[in-house]
Amino acid sequence: MFSYKLPCGDFHTVTAMTETNISFDPPVYEQRYCAAVQILGDPKWGGIRKAVEFGCAEIRFFPLLRRIETIEDIVLVDIDEAVLRKYMNRIDPLVSDHIRQRQCALKVQVVQGNVADSSEELRDTDAVIALELIEHVYDDVLAKIPVNVFGFMQPKIAIFSTPNSDYNVIFTRFNPLLPNGFRHEDHKFEWTREQFKTWCMGIVQKYPNYMFALMGVGNPPQGYETVGHVSQIALFVRKDMLEIRLEHPLTSNVGKSTISLLTTNRYQLMHGVTYPFHVDTRSEEQRIWDDVQYELNCFKQYCKNQRGECDCAGTHKMPIEILLSRIHRTGATREILDDILKNKLIHVEDEFVLIEDSDEDSVNSSHSDPTEQNLNEVELPGEDEEFWDIN
Repeated sequence: MFSYKLPCGDFHTVTAMTETNISFDPPVYEQRYCAAVQILGDPKWGGIRKAVEFGCAEIRFFPLLRRIETIEDIVLVDIDEAVLRKYMNRIDPLVSDHIRQRQCALKVQVVQGNVADSSEELRDTDAVIALELIEHVYDDVLAKIPVNVFGFMQPKIAIFSTPNSDYNVIFTRFNPLLPNGFRHEDHKFEWTREQFKTWCMGIVQKYPNYMFALMGVGNPPQGYETVGHVSQIALFVRKDMLEIRLEHPLTSNVGKSTISLLTTNRYQLMHGVTYPFHVDTRSEEQRIWDDVQYELNCFKQYCKNQRGECDCAGTHKMPIEILLSRIHRTGATREILDDILKNKLIHVEDEFVLIEDSDEDSVNSSHSDPTEQNLNEVELPGEDEEFWDIN
């Protein structure tokens, strides 16, 4: 095992328990998504390029997954063909994706297949995500998951989450578990924290190139800390990502003993798209100058809108430090900015950039603010989501 902390730190959540119910803010499924996104975006993995999500179901995690800038290839896998056909168009680019194009390519595929099958689509995967999946499979499939993921795919990282049955003692204060003894009618098991840890230990013993860390989301209410989290999460990391020498070299082919446990069923492609992207061919100096012009025009327009309060007399003074703070995303330093302003014959006086009024006093409408974001909204769970995960 190793210790792992989320790169952006723990996020603020509230677990509130009354005499009649328990609630989570934000909902537990959102907390899981936030934890997974933080892990996937951690720079210590060297940039996740290809990600495979097993058990994608209604494709709810994808809107967040696609926002990770390094990812260029996403494969969404589920065994339920009917569900995939119903929701597969959720991967389609939005109008905003054509207006504000990505800086790198992104290919997305929705495929029907079994998490136990080692299909060719899974090769060269950097990250595996399986949120609340393993408790839905029977023992024969469960036994093949590590073989497929850690023997065949050999990703940099793998994220598994599953319900923590130690927490059920709190849920049963308000509602009984379902007739099968679990939180959801399709669960085949629910593990305690010790059982989950044992499963993880078995994986790293069989695949010594990996180490794992345990964490969770969905805090217990005050006074019940001993039950742990609602959902427990295991992060498996290949040792070379932790600057530890691999026990065995990575191979493109699995051994005979592994092949005997794998099937060769090819996944069925249900839907695939390639997102529009734009390659910026401008030089660094041109990119910075374009942003400088935009910020100077914005500042001039602001001054014009404040005519009653601004004594500019045709010349507007923008503090250099403010200009630099607004273009920091371009990588500009004070030295680079000074050189560009000098080369472009922009007057600077007493740490102010002097902006003269001209006929072209409107902001270039074709230049959109790079800081704006058009994020997809993650939809709320559907009616078939697990009841304990919605509150």
